[in-house]
Amino acid sequence: MNHHKYIPTISSLYVNYIFQGIATIIVSQNMTVLRENWGASISQITLVISAIGLGRILSINAAGVISDTLGRRRAVLLGISSYIIFFIGLLLAPNYQVAFIISIFAGFGNAFLDTSTYPVVVEAFENRSSNGALSVLNKAFISMGQFVFPIITSFILKNGHYFGWTFIVSAACMILNLVVSLRLPFPAVEKKSEVEVQTTLEAHPVIRHQQANFKVEGLALLIFSFVSVSLFNIYITWIPSFAQHAIEMAEADSLVLVSAYSIFSFISVFCTSFIVNRGINVPVFMICCTTVTDLALLLMIVMPSLYTVILSTFVVGFFAAGGIWQLGLTILLEFFPFKRGVITSYYSLATSIAVMGLPYLTGILAEHSLNNVFIMMIGLAFLGSTCLVIVHRRYQSIFNK
Repeated sequence: MNHHKYIPTISSLYVNYIFQGIATIIVSQNMTVLRENWGASISQITLVISAIGLGRILSINAAGVISDTLGRRRAVLLGISSYIIFFIGLLLAPNYQVAFIISIFAGFGNAFLDTSTYPVVVEAFENRSSNGALSVLNKAFISMGQFVFPIITSFILKNGHYFGWTFIVSAACMILNLVVSLRLPFPAVEKKSEVEVQTTLEAHPVIRHQQANFKVEGLALLIFSFVSVSLFNIYITWIPSFAQHAIEMAEADSLVLVSAYSIFSFISVFCTSFIVNRGINVPVFMICCTTVTDLALLLMIVMPSLYTVILSTFVVGFFAAGGIWQLGLTILLEFFPFKRGVITSYYSLATSIAVMGLPYLTGILAEHSLNNVFIMMIGLAFLGSTCLVIVHRRYQSIFNK
């Protein structure tokens, strides 16, 4: 197989993830103007954000079937088309009810791209060292979008330009990529072979001293999946508003905090991979990450200042969003090596529930006080650390390590 002919295809697919990253923050970055345009409350705006998670839950199974049966190209085209509808529709929506329906398409786009992009990479590059870097590249391009977009939005706000240009340009880029994808070669779908997903930790033969119990460590890791995604999604949604109200930072400047978060998250992906490959005790490392996150958030609430806001932005980006979610999945699959597809779907479902439910809940809390949102984050981080302590003890008991 000539792998080089698929390089433009892979490049085009990763460009989509720049705009997937943008789609997750575009409403929160434009919250003030969208509230005015739609005549909506804070909780109604966050309900629109929640629709993205709902769309993913509704479509993830169908997206996988379509990708396997109708081909990767069609799934990719459906994903791109869904995002085009999202960017254009959101700009034209007359109220938050219509915007809620439109945002469901972003969830569709997320599901279709996720269920087609990884198989394309695996089918185009059979070498595990090549396709195993997918998770890093996905995160890198998502972080790229979340880094650039707040800077552009801040520039538009400071100079009084039309806020809708970011929506229009995003849609135009996706349309261009749609046209490009129509002409690019896609590898044939592997019908009878299972795609092997390489995780951060290499699989080694292990000696089990007792059997894993899904009701204990399995449930604890599902809760962690919910917590992990909740922490950084809540943070990037609400830290601009918190900075505006708690330390009186200008709106345009507060939006750039999300860019700083994205830089720290991007760097952390590679640092986490390096640390884990050095043989560190992964459950202990994850406990440290969630605990440090908890302490940084607590410090920011107790002593709000520019320095504590910047510190928490670094900590959440580096420790909470840099790959510990993937490490949790790796440990879960080590506990339960059979029916990995089903186990992975449970783990991803917990994530989708967080993406769907937490934005609306935090919107209700924010209407009373923004502090309530971050107090809830502190509670979630503590819950995550507690679950990981349980996982660590069970990991030691079962694998004696």
